[in-house]
Amino acid sequence: MKILMILIRGGEGGVNRVVNSIKPLLEKKGHKIDVISREDDLNRYSLISSFRVLRKEVKRRDYDLIYTQDWSCALPFLFKKNHYCCFHGHNFGVGFFIQSLIGKIMGKRLIVVGPTLKKRFPKSNLIYNGASKKDFYDMKKKRKYIGYYFSNRKMNASDPIAKETLDKVKELKEKFKLETSLAKDIPPNKMNEWYNSLQFFICLPPKQTGFILGWLEAKFAGVPNIIGNEYGVGISNLNANWKSMTWENHVNKLLETFNRKNE
Repeated sequence: MKILMILIRGGEGGVNRVVNSIKPLLEKKGHKIDVISREDDLNRYSLISSFRVLRKEVKRRDYDLIYTQDWSCALPFLFKKNHYCCFHGHNFGVGFFIQSLIGKIMGKRLIVVGPTLKKRFPKSNLIYNGASKKDFYDMKKKRKYIGYYFSNRKMNASDPIAKETLDKVKELKEKFKLETSLAKDIPPNKMNEWYNSLQFFICLPPKQTGFILGWLEAKFAGVPNIIGNEYGVGISNLNANWKSMTWENHVNKLLETFNRKNE
């Protein structure tokens, strides 16, 4: 298949990491994959300014399938039968109602990455995100840190979840006499080494989270104590199912969903 994936913006984190992880695996299976970032490639920063541009961009190319990564990217192609969309998290405020409407219209052509999204959109296809066992594994090193990061980059010390995270870090530091390490400005190829330095890993995502990749990467890296919450994939659900959460499984289930489009 010739597949176009559309996301809001590029970069190294978030949805872009998902796209960059599944693209080579899809290509390895013989599919032709193009990726468009609405901001980076088309210089459009809103739904209104991008609507016609996205439609024109797709019209001039011949794709078997369009795979959007956000409700605002999905809107221009809402009623196309060869269009699938993935929701990576919950929108709130005005966006909640628009996302709910689009999710309902998409029905079985909607893909979600965590159980909280599946509960909200019962007709959707739940396909968990993954991690690479080649990139994240136990290096058998001495673990001497309490590691943490904020899944929402906009968090500051006054944010309730950020405060809860810092309180937990302080509690563990006093109890176990370990140094702390905040994951900040660590290159992607150094993240496994960072996880392997940790005795504890703390990440408490906000309620809009669909999945938290850090928990899964830490699991694969052998971190013995991972502290999270039940937002997104849910830490208890991840603990029960993490061995099956690989990008290879994600891609296989994704293709199964795409191949049902004519049923």
